[in-house]
Amino acid sequence: MTSLLGERIREVLALEPSSEAIVFEGTSLPWRYLSAVVEGMDRALVNDEQSGCAVGLILRNRPAHVAVLAAAIITGRCVVTLSPMFSDVALAEDIRTLGLHVLVGERDDLERSGVMEAAIEAGVTVLVVSDDLIDPVRTVLVGTAMRHARSRHGVVLEMLSSGTTGVPKRIPLTYESLQSSLQGDDAHLKPGDASARLQARPALVWHPIVHISGAYFVIDALYSGRKIILLDRFEPHEWARIVEREGVRVGHLNPTAMRMLLEEKIRPEQLASLKVVRGGTGATPPELQIAFEDRFNVPVLTTYGATEFAGAIAGWSIDDHRVYGRTHLGASGRAHRGVALRTVNVVTGEVLGVGEEGVLEVHADQVSADPSTWVRTTDLALIDEQGFLWVRGRVDDAIIRGGFKVHPAKIEAALEEHPDVREAAVVGLADERLGAVPVAAVTLREGAKGTDQATLIAFLRERLSAYEIPRDLVIVDEIPRTPSMKVSRPGMWALFRSP
Repeated sequence: MTSLLGERIREVLALEPSSEAIVFEGTSLPWRYLSAVVEGMDRALVNDEQSGCAVGLILRNRPAHVAVLAAAIITGRCVVTLSPMFSDVALAEDIRTLGLHVLVGERDDLERSGVMEAAIEAGVTVLVVSDDLIDPVRTVLVGTAMRHARSRHGVVLEMLSSGTTGVPKRIPLTYESLQSSLQGDDAHLKPGDASARLQARPALVWHPIVHISGAYFVIDALYSGRKIILLDRFEPHEWARIVEREGVRVGHLNPTAMRMLLEEKIRPEQLASLKVVRGGTGATPPELQIAFEDRFNVPVLTTYGATEFAGAIAGWSIDDHRVYGRTHLGASGRAHRGVALRTVNVVTGEVLGVGEEGVLEVHADQVSADPSTWVRTTDLALIDEQGFLWVRGRVDDAIIRGGFKVHPAKIEAALEEHPDVREAAVVGLADERLGAVPVAAVTLREGAKGTDQATLIAFLRERLSAYEIPRDLVIVDEIPRTPSMKVSRPGMWALFRSP
């Protein structure tokens, strides 16, 4: 099965095969490199089904990984994202249990402790990918059993996210939903559409592709025919140099990145080519938006979305910014075409009126054409008379640290695995640069000796991703509590804030 999205990307690859397609750390690769990965995967998987074939990809911001993503879309396979930020133990467990047909990664990741053992146990085929123009895909293990392999027909991406319970979940995104998200209310993609062409301006991608924002930007660039300039992470001076050199017109920045550009005193003339900055991961704080716009003379258009919606479902337009840019600072914009927003009572689910705060629910055509289908988010919000969305907080306790979702319960459970820890509590503490950071308080068991902050942080580093590690950890006699014996957030905050 080839989707309309896959047809379009195949057309783009064939337009000018020798033209620059991906630039990464000084290496330039042409569009024919992506075609070579498509052909290499087909040769390696000649005995496997295409449609619905589950391709587990240890997904980093690397050219080969962009090429594998393109290859999967073109052939109708499904990329099941595997996070390189996971510990070796967690990564191996995913490989064992996700029902994959294929595991793909660069050599360094495949050589991580337990990875190949897990692949052998699961009976999957293992492919190593590289930037080699001639032979970019090599088979290192031929699947033997794949007893537990699960086809994902019609699914383009199975993205790793986090649920409201704190347990990570995988969200399937269909070809239809992604196409709808890319196209909005415009005409659907048509095979052979004459509008398939290479664009003059590149896409500058630094968001992790393992998350929906980075994956969306990459797929949008492939569909649009834009050269992709790929960064492993956001570094303000490098980002600004590329914007200036390439004449980038649309910048994608979250609040953390905006602050870094201001703090590093990036010269406004370096960003003179920008016509707009699109923000994400939540509303931009008003004072930050004003400072950024005043310094760089470029409008900031915040968007709101989630993995479930395969992209943004609300945001600011340039016209809205001209009219409401200063009166609605802090809003997340208005619903996109094909999207409806409402708030409901947290307890009863009753639909609320204009300006009433409740749990945000979303109807999006890219999720369901049925007008009675509403997806409940974990955000508390209100919608004003002009239709602007104002996100007020979260229903759950999730901490958004520089765009990454951190669940306190996961950190608490990891701490309580330590034999000397009696109890742990974690809350989010406001942080000017990252938005919020986790901090932890623990009580120790009677007789515990030699266990200190450094010991516990080292213990966590073996079990959690880097962004989940608490910025601060204190050992206390008692966890602060309310009269009802729940953990007191104000009491916890008081442990970490200066008098």
